[in-house]
Amino acid sequence: MELTKKELMKKLKALGKMDKQTRNDIVCSLIGHSRIQSMCFGYYYCGRCGTQVGDGLASVYPEAEEVVIIDHKCIVCKKNYKKCTWRDKLYVIDPFKKSKELEKCSG
Repeated sequence: MELTKKELMKKLKALGKMDKQTRNDIVCSLIGHSRIQSMCFGYYYCGRCGTQVGDGLASVYPEAEEVVIIDHKCIVCKKNYKKCTWRDKLYVIDPFKKSKELEKCSG
């Protein structure tokens, strides 16, 4: 049985005050990683918690066709964003707006 947004928010509230990273780690563990992701040198990272979720270099990452890459405003990302649900968007920055929070891939 999948957790509803209302149930998730109730669980988070019950846990009390916590920092954003802890909250986001808990959310991802309860509902899964977001399909809104950042990418650096072929590695994909959850846009919510920052965990590496895919590797497009050393292995196959079939989910790459379904993700929205943060700061990537192509037609495919915009199309994929329309498929995203609250589970993908919760606590994730708007992928199409410039963000000061997002660390750029610097090599």
